[in-house]
Amino acid sequence: MIFRNSPPSLAVLFVLICQPFVQGQGRNEEVTIIAPYIPTIGTAAKIPFRPEITVPEATASVFDYDYITKSVETRLELDAVDPVRFSDSRQEDLPGNFAKVGFGNYYTPYVEFLASNLQNDKYLAGARLRHHSSQGGGIKGYGQNNFSHNLASVYGKTFLKNHTLSGNLTYNRDVVHFYGFPVDSFPDLEVNKEDIRQRFQHVKALIGFGSNYTTAYKLDHQFRLEYDYFSDFYQTRESQIAFITSLNKGFDTRRRDFDHSFGLDVKLDYLNYRDTLLEFKPLYIEFAPVYTLSIGQYSFKAGLNADIISEPTPQGNDLTVGIFPILGAEIVILEDKVKVFADLFGNLVVNSFRQFAYQNPFITSTPELRSTGDNVRIQGGITGNAGGLNYLAQATYAHIGDMPLFVTDISLALDNRFLVIYDDINLLNVKATLGYTRIDNFISRITAAYYVYIPENEEKAWHMPGFEVSLDAAYRLKERYYFRTSMLLLGSRYARTFEEETVVPEKMGTALDLSVGFEYRINRMISAFIDGNNLLNQSYQRWYNYPVQGIQVMLGAKISF
Repeated sequence: MIFRNSPPSLAVLFVLICQPFVQGQGRNEEVTIIAPYIPTIGTAAKIPFRPEITVPEATASVFDYDYITKSVETRLELDAVDPVRFSDSRQEDLPGNFAKVGFGNYYTPYVEFLASNLQNDKYLAGARLRHHSSQGGGIKGYGQNNFSHNLASVYGKTFLKNHTLSGNLTYNRDVVHFYGFPVDSFPDLEVNKEDIRQRFQHVKALIGFGSNYTTAYKLDHQFRLEYDYFSDFYQTRESQIAFITSLNKGFDTRRRDFDHSFGLDVKLDYLNYRDTLLEFKPLYIEFAPVYTLSIGQYSFKAGLNADIISEPTPQGNDLTVGIFPILGAEIVILEDKVKVFADLFGNLVVNSFRQFAYQNPFITSTPELRSTGDNVRIQGGITGNAGGLNYLAQATYAHIGDMPLFVTDISLALDNRFLVIYDDINLLNVKATLGYTRIDNFISRITAAYYVYIPENEEKAWHMPGFEVSLDAAYRLKERYYFRTSMLLLGSRYARTFEEETVVPEKMGTALDLSVGFEYRINRMISAFIDGNNLLNQSYQRWYNYPVQGIQVMLGAKISF
């Protein structure tokens, strides 16, 4: 149920919500990591299409409407997940430092360094530095497309008797260029590199405190305070502070086939956005009590999600209240092999400039910001494990209010930046995932998703793909040779263009990206690698008028010490 207090109208909408009980499948393998564990804050969802900003950490509640489950790489991404490594060496022999150095075509250097203390039952501390840049090239007929991505991060944890105190400080500096314009279309216009330069800076600080009880049925509690500061080259500034509380209490029933618990999530989030034209300062409050119950092979969840968003406006205070029931059910047909589930749920979320810039770095510096409502989401499916196969099949329907879409800003001479517009959209999605881990030293996963977007006002859901197929595989041979490959096929999308004053959807073709990596382990400390992306040399566009670089190849080494 959503109540909006915005003069002079009042609208009431009732929706039902539920959340899935899908759990991932494990693998019975012995794994030795050759580099220290570097904890990161799990996100959001980022979509690192090249050349754009990658998101090292999630920073805020990011609205999830099944946009894309795997990103299209438009240039070589050097810190991709390496093949799983198997070794008989002892855990205490792990080194505390890791370095990775590489150089690729288009004058693309890559340097990364990680350091942490060795195994310690009292504290964990570490740091990370990373630089990845390119002088551009490989895209004929368009503007200068060089980029630079830099990261510096420090983190720490202190392990107390029954609690853990943690902290993290991260700084990102990312530079891209608005190269999305055909140079031949502007023969009399002189555009230098500085005229189309964009720079983002992001500072994130986090402090967390939570319980780590080893005794069951105590009140588990987690508290987190987050602060984000984000700015760009054109005087747009955004700061955000959030306080998140999560409580969960299990009850001792003294029965193996019966279990129940009560959880409560509370979030306070304040955003302060300012550009050269507008201000946007919403306050977001979330209150979500949930009760779960398990009886034998049956599990149920019921609760309430209450979202309140207060947005100051020149006319007064615009208050939106969303009340969404949380309902869910799961049935285990065959233990560890077959489970079916069904959900209903919904929520409100405040969109931010930081969120949009990470998704599409070619966005204008003065976007319109407003909240989005996942008014109703219904989904169900089947998941399980059989003979080394992990599988998931799921169907989803969602009605999304004010879903953000990217369209070209035609008010600019070069048409090389994107506006954000909003529309109410009905979404139908069918997704299937199949993973295989039966063979020793080999893992693979394939995912296929089909999307149908039905917008209320726009002709198309601009830049949203009709389907997506991804494949990832990794193989280890004789302890020294490691192979990986990934493939992404992204369906056609539509960009909004105009003929005179009439909207004309322009179809953007399918995107096929193939990546392959090989690593040779010289000894326990040193490895040499070669990575290649877009090996089919496809000149596809992820965003309208932004073709990707051609074949990208990088050579380098990894050192653990």
